[in-house]
Amino acid sequence: MVNLVVVESPAKCSKIQGFLGQGWKVVATYGHIRALQEDLDAVGLDRDFEPKYMFLKEKAKSISNLKDAAKDATTIYLASDDDREGEAIAYAVAMLLNLNPATTPRAVFHEITSKAVKEAVNNPRRIDINRVNAQQARSILDMMVGFTISPLLWNYVGPALSAGRCQTPALRLLCEREEQIKNFQAQTVWKLKGEWQASSGTFTFPAILKDELEDKESAMNFLENIHSDQTGTVFTAVTKPWTESAPKPLITSTLQQEASALYFSPPKKTMLIAQRLYEQGHITYMRTDHAVLSEEAKVAAESMVTKLYGDAYVQKSEAKPKVSKGKEAPVQAQEAHEAIRPTHFDMVMLPCDEKWDNVERNIYRLIWVRALQSTMTPAKGDERIATFVADGDPGEFPWEAKWRRTTFPGWRRVGLSTVQLDETEVAAEADAVQATWIQALSLREGNKVSWKSLEAAPVTSKASPRYNEATLVRELEKRGIGRPSTYASLVGTLLEKKYADKRDTPAQPMTAITYLLSSLGQWPPNETKVTKQIGAEKDKMIPTPLGTSLLNFCLKEFPNLFEYGFTAQMETRLDKIAQGEEPWKQVCHDTWNSYKDHYAELKTTKKGSKGAELKAQRVAQAQAKVKEFSDGLKAVIGRKGPILLREDPSEDKSKTKFYGWPEGVEFTDMTEAKAQEFLESLNGPSQWGSFQGSPIVVKKGPHGYYAQAGSINVKVVDGDTAETLQQKFEEKTKACLHTLGEFEFRQGQFGPFMYKKPAKGKKPVFVSLPEGLDPKTLTAEAAERIYTNGMQQKSTRGGRGGFRGRGRGRGRGAA
Repeated sequence: MVNLVVVESPAKCSKIQGFLGQGWKVVATYGHIRALQEDLDAVGLDRDFEPKYMFLKEKAKSISNLKDAAKDATTIYLASDDDREGEAIAYAVAMLLNLNPATTPRAVFHEITSKAVKEAVNNPRRIDINRVNAQQARSILDMMVGFTISPLLWNYVGPALSAGRCQTPALRLLCEREEQIKNFQAQTVWKLKGEWQASSGTFTFPAILKDELEDKESAMNFLENIHSDQTGTVFTAVTKPWTESAPKPLITSTLQQEASALYFSPPKKTMLIAQRLYEQGHITYMRTDHAVLSEEAKVAAESMVTKLYGDAYVQKSEAKPKVSKGKEAPVQAQEAHEAIRPTHFDMVMLPCDEKWDNVERNIYRLIWVRALQSTMTPAKGDERIATFVADGDPGEFPWEAKWRRTTFPGWRRVGLSTVQLDETEVAAEADAVQATWIQALSLREGNKVSWKSLEAAPVTSKASPRYNEATLVRELEKRGIGRPSTYASLVGTLLEKKYADKRDTPAQPMTAITYLLSSLGQWPPNETKVTKQIGAEKDKMIPTPLGTSLLNFCLKEFPNLFEYGFTAQMETRLDKIAQGEEPWKQVCHDTWNSYKDHYAELKTTKKGSKGAELKAQRVAQAQAKVKEFSDGLKAVIGRKGPILLREDPSEDKSKTKFYGWPEGVEFTDMTEAKAQEFLESLNGPSQWGSFQGSPIVVKKGPHGYYAQAGSINVKVVDGDTAETLQQKFEEKTKACLHTLGEFEFRQGQFGPFMYKKPAKGKKPVFVSLPEGLDPKTLTAEAAERIYTNGMQQKSTRGGRGGFRGRGRGRGRGAA
């Protein structure tokens, strides 16, 4: 007989088994083992929300293993993750094995270390039924909204669409930002900067005019007023201290944001990496919104700070950690765990004996740095600010110059730079800063200064940037929509369902003229025409016309259900359920009652004015996905986005010609003139040259860009030029040894092979050629025989099916 420990992930089993030793057995559920049945009846709209569950067929093997292991167990410990999803999994296992939830041990640990695991099994708690109810309420609400609104979308917008309780407000954020950008009216102001000199003549410094000037005329008037008077007078010169507190340790949302900004790691990938780091015992649990370290972790981190930098760098701990109420604090933090941190602070980098890629190493290092920094003293320093007025300026507009120095680096001592400077370089840099600071201190009230050069330049305001995956997560967190465990999947769903695309926005050229005075008495100033590329964005989430149509319907028919405040309030009420402060069924009833009448009206209306209105709306939305031009040319929104095509007059769909879509053009902005311009660019002379008499044309396909010359295609990557494309075409033709009827013979990395040219949409099957065979000597019959024999050998070889990875499986109203 053994003690049985049930965890979620199989990746934890061997490590935990090693900690517990003989007399213990560890098995995994592979995520959720039961879920709500997949129909609207499962939520119990007419049964006072009594749900109907099912054990998942795809988890049959896991369920069987659990039952077998339980037969020989003296005590069963439910050790799923310490969050609401984990609590629901523990409850489902109890139901499966006929265990009493009120008495079955619930082992909880937040890091996979020997000490934490042993403490968890030695001091188990019981299943928290309030958390189970909160997860159940979330699942019911998600299914209720999805299974009621989505069928309406199929009727009035288009097939295979879906709405979600949090998904649709997230889409709304993208659409509203896009609308803001389209309606944005840029404003231009003029800013002045100059190079000034102290009266001593040995000290020059940059300064800016504190006020913005409203137009070019004002800027030119200002320059003219002082072009013949070079002096100015300092009227304030003050020094004040500054401090910069250490950043907090990472939580789920900030980890996703930082990893995206620093390492271009999407939230979903970041969470997979964090999951692996947790399962390997290197970090604590990665789903948390509590940015505080445990007392034990603080002591370990402070010890490491003292070891590396000395006791002066340790922030003295307070009796109780203060939770920030600042603007970046998440709404209604659950505070179920401490922050994400290393389990062993003495492991500065991931061990070299394990296979970790650079992004994984960087993310671990980021977690380590932020946890260590959070226990360190603030950075400190001084700032010197001097303000002065040009003597020839009748408006007495103030100029400002700033200097800043660090007197104690504090937390910034960690992770400031990846480049190690030698002692000579460090000393030289410090001396230069100190010398500049001493000169700044010499500038005092009443001192004279003079300009050496002045420049006036226009500055145009910019629209708010589009969201990327990480900034969308930050906005969702700020508004209280969703929770740590849902952010990555929520954002991923918008992309997977094509409600939003992740793409680059090309820069647009903007030309401006700057004006420069470089000597006393000079007039007019020198003009310099400057062309800047502005508005470029990379990997930003942009709503598709499909996503916009879906959102328009949801907001028109159910504005309250998808209102930001309503969604955030629902999350708050779920938190109260988890804390035992609100009945879970009441939240479900209130949500259903808020929209059930209008839902019933839309579901049953077929005749009358409302039905006619909705039918007209659907027709209008369908028409919004097609723009018809002359000669059969159309712009259409397909499943993979917009495309230009020309239908054959015979209406034979197989003869339809597809042309792709011009880069950077929105569907709503497409006109016939733009369409024709794009077609001409495809048919006109190629900027990439030609190959074997055929123009090289670069096109965009479903898997990226490719170049085509005649019937030959090659892949295009960033940095390709006409010369590199020529080389690619030459290499590809060299690889072709011979063509015989429908067979093509090529030279591959592992020797010569042949294949039959496939029908459109089919993948070719490759067959190796016998060693030493010259394909040019073959007849059609011999080639057919070799190919047939090769195909038969492939079919008799068989193969092993690969293992598919299993995640937490936390969708579908799981429990």
